[in-house]
Amino acid sequence: MAQYDPSELGFIDETSKDERTPGRRYGRSRTGTRAEKKQVFVRGRRTSTEALLTLDGIVAGTVVEGSMTQELFLEWLENIVLPKCSAYPGPLSVLVMDNAKIHHGAEVLELVDHFGVCVH
Repeated sequence: MAQYDPSELGFIDETSKDERTPGRRYGRSRTGTRAEKKQVFVRGRRTSTEALLTLDGIVAGTVVEGSMTQELFLEWLENIVLPKCSAYPGPLSVLVMDNAKIHHGAEVLELVDHFGVCVH
């Protein structure tokens, strides 16, 4: 990474949230009695977010209901992220992604190569 100028780098990451009720799985009670806790259980819907972070802050993002699929990721990458990028060695020409399964595959490499962008 040290060989790249900071203006060339863009970091892509995802997160998701659902409305599951947080609660403790274990508790304490007096010897011979059962620990009890009453709470309302909510499962809710999952929301996933994907964003592109640069020196200028978050410059592209998307939110989907449910889990982010590779198909949705590729659509977002092609239509929102890559048009903001320039060919290497220009500004925002190197995308850094974690090891999430949706970030990997021949389709992703082919797409970023078409735009002249490097992936790490």
